[in-house]
Amino acid sequence: MDRPNTIVSAIYGYTVCLIAILLFVAGSVGFVNNGFRTANPGFEGSHYRMGVRRADAPVAYAPTGIAQRRDSFRGATIERGRRNAVRGLVVSLVLLIISIVLFRWHWRWLNAPAFQRSELPNTIAGS
Repeated sequence: MDRPNTIVSAIYGYTVCLIAILLFVAGSVGFVNNGFRTANPGFEGSHYRMGVRRADAPVAYAPTGIAQRRDSFRGATIERGRRNAVRGLVVSLVLLIISIVLFRWHWRWLNAPAFQRSELPNTIAGS
């Protein structure tokens, strides 16, 4: 009678471990990408559309009027990109922490002796 419950709990445990691994991979990719975006927020895509020039490039004109507005728009866009990249870093870090905790807890639960494994789900449900 205890056998079907063991199979269902094992399927549940391994499924959660697989989801945690996939979440870890997605979180680590997001963490690396947002790390690069934080270091260079104006590089991806917007640099071609907006014509962002390099910081060491000489300026052939004195910024007045439209050029000042364009430069302030560029600065605001780069700052917004950096803020979004930092927010993405934090979200990816939280995903990494959640995936590690989920995996470790369920992996320990799966590798526990059979008498302890049957007790653990009851503690989750609050019984």
